[in-house]
Amino acid sequence: MLEMLYAFSIFLLIISFFPLTLKYFLDNEQFELRTKRMEWHVFVNQLKKELRLSEELDVYDQRIILKKHGQNIIYERYGANLRRRVDSKGHEIVFQQVDTFQFSRIPDGVKLTLRDLYNQTYSISIYSYINLENDYASQ
Repeated sequence: MLEMLYAFSIFLLIISFFPLTLKYFLDNEQFELRTKRMEWHVFVNQLKKELRLSEELDVYDQRIILKKHGQNIIYERYGANLRRRVDSKGHEIVFQQVDTFQFSRIPDGVKLTLRDLYNQTYSISIYSYINLENDYASQ
């Protein structure tokens, strides 16, 4: 009888830590979502800067090609990641855990719609100054 009470008290002690462990795992997921948002902002700022400094823009459904200083800069999917390559060389991961994404052409720019593996959807329209510079130069 004494052994049974002892075993039951150890069982209750172990079970009492279960809610704390569960809370830790749930908070960790919220941390991941905040990290994904920061990763998205860093990626968008890098893409904006690169697009605005580029000389030419080619938009495809699953990739975008920027021409800058004689180099082709490609943003494309690689597995569950979005990567950046220069002249089809290199492998720089710019956004991780991508479920779906699509580039689409808009007047004077590009629109990117992306959904990550956490089912969060991100969308951004980035405008280029390529045509604006050409119009200004022709005047």
